[in-house]
Amino acid sequence: MTNILKSFLNRNSSLINLSSISSISSRFNNYSTTTHSFSSQQQQQQQQQQQQQQQQQQQQQQQQQQQQQQQQQQQQQQQQQQQQQPKTKTEEDKKYILTDKYSRHHTYLRISLTERCNLRCKYCMPEEGVMLSQADKILTSDEIVRLSKLFVSAGVNKIRFTGGEPLVRKDVEQLIDEVGKIEGLEKIGITTNGILLSRKLERLHKAGVNLLNISLDTLDSDKFTLITRRLGWDRVFQSIDNALKLENIKVKVNCVIMKGLNDMEICDFVEMTRDKAVEIRFIEYMPFDGNLWSDKKFLSYSDMIKIIHQRYPTFKKYTLEEEEPNNTSKTYHVPDFKGKVGFITSMSEHFCSSCNRLRITADGNLKVCLFGNTEVNLRDRIRDGATDQQLLEIINAAVLKKKASHAGMYEIAQNKNRPMILIGEKPKEKKLKPNRQRKIVKNLSSNNFYINENNTKLSFIQQRNYSNKNNSNYENNEFSHVTKDGKLPTMVDISDKIITKRTAHAQSLLEFPPNVLDQLLNLENATSSNNNKIYDNKEIISKKGPVFATSIVAGTMAVKNTSNLIPFCHPIPIDSCKINITIISSTNVKVDCIVSMSGKTGVEMEALTGATITSLTIYDMCKALSKDIVIKETKLISKFGGKSSFPHITN
Repeated sequence: MTNILKSFLNRNSSLINLSSISSISSRFNNYSTTTHSFSSQQQQQQQQQQQQQQQQQQQQQQQQQQQQQQQQQQQQQQQQQQQQQPKTKTEEDKKYILTDKYSRHHTYLRISLTERCNLRCKYCMPEEGVMLSQADKILTSDEIVRLSKLFVSAGVNKIRFTGGEPLVRKDVEQLIDEVGKIEGLEKIGITTNGILLSRKLERLHKAGVNLLNISLDTLDSDKFTLITRRLGWDRVFQSIDNALKLENIKVKVNCVIMKGLNDMEICDFVEMTRDKAVEIRFIEYMPFDGNLWSDKKFLSYSDMIKIIHQRYPTFKKYTLEEEEPNNTSKTYHVPDFKGKVGFITSMSEHFCSSCNRLRITADGNLKVCLFGNTEVNLRDRIRDGATDQQLLEIINAAVLKKKASHAGMYEIAQNKNRPMILIGEKPKEKKLKPNRQRKIVKNLSSNNFYINENNTKLSFIQQRNYSNKNNSNYENNEFSHVTKDGKLPTMVDISDKIITKRTAHAQSLLEFPPNVLDQLLNLENATSSNNNKIYDNKEIISKKGPVFATSIVAGTMAVKNTSNLIPFCHPIPIDSCKINITIISSTNVKVDCIVSMSGKTGVEMEALTGATITSLTIYDMCKALSKDIVIKETKLISKFGGKSSFPHITN
């Protein structure tokens, strides 16, 4: 600006004098200085305003952060308060209902459909039989479907139906079809003995069954009869073959190993996996009430492995990555074989830490542990009108009481638990006679039941084992074959009885001195496994001739002539007589005599006579070698038909 003024003055110097110029210049300089000073003040003011705005923004941000922190703290406090307050099941995540205090989440439910079974396996059922629940005590189909939905809603994704034998239940196909429709259920399994499986297999598969466990403890048909006390090996093996032909179904064969009975067949079962896509599962012999468990019969998983390695050196275990989660079986295989081999090691190496299974018995009791004797009655809660919410609370309380692990095998053997067929208990110390039964009174404070006469303590399960109906002659104190005055023998009048199918099974055991059977068998190619000789049950020959063939003929003749030998046995027409003689060890022979007929009286005496005479004939045919042969015992194994059965099992 000053330069412009000077240029103007130079061009117009003639018009303006010097003093004027000086005055103007001075004034202009003052104005310029003032203008510059004012401009600087404006800039400072603007900067101050900007700083103030920034400070305000920072303060606002700090306030917002403080508010957010306060909100977060409030939310955390609310969450803590909610956690401290008891939650209802509708608010709580469903999965925690089936999670115990050891963080085990239970996703696998086993439901027993019936207590009844068409076999009588020794390791499953006590020899004297079991007393079954009345029909109205068994869960109905609607109750089973309701419980299935309830457990699936709480996180269960796998349900297996067991028994007894589940396939003897008449509505089993319709029931499984309904359960298969439950949303969220991924796997449906059945554990069966295979006797009835072939005729129901296709429909069960269509209903959604994709897991199939078939029980088979021997590859020897005669030994099958010994173990199960029934015939039917061919039907079981046919069921296995039929199941393997289906798609999208896993087939497993369960085999309970008992030392001295079927441990010599372990490698034969492994050989099945060469060409069959099946998993053979060897199960350690477990103690249950009435199955006469003994450590002498027990063969551990490690011992089984040693036996298999002798024949299959490449036999190896699957890696952890290859194993299924929560798998109760230790899985092995022989390389290049189609199938697998599993080991259920409940006794020697339990898998309690990863247990994810719960059980519901056929009479509606929840068991959180197979080997525990604690049960929770769900059936009565349902029939009393409990809501789903109330049932879930009961289930959750039971799950939270589950122990970290079950007891050892010796402790389990001493404890009372259900027989395997019922998986309660019934006391053996004192048997109640029918006419002395008293009213069972519930002690509400302890949830136990007491019999007034002798204060025998019964669990809530045991009460179902006793009937208030007197079906015996105890009150009359009479024997059927003696007159009322007790002086004269008499034959029972059967004229008013109904004609029914009747069957009886008797058994005798003979013990030979060491090496006597070897001499009779003249074994040239006998093999051994674990120092136990394997026999093929071929005929043995003595100086008198074929021992078994002669003895079977003698036993059959005795069956037909029983009424001539036993004074008050009725003469009856025999429909069938089957006598089997089995060499069960290097020193023991077993005789089974099964007699059947349709009539008004039983055939147990015929079966006992047949087994006895067969055993006596074996002794007579072999006594030249040794007089120390012992007929150890002859006993009735079972009888069916008529008014009563033995063992006392409802067919």
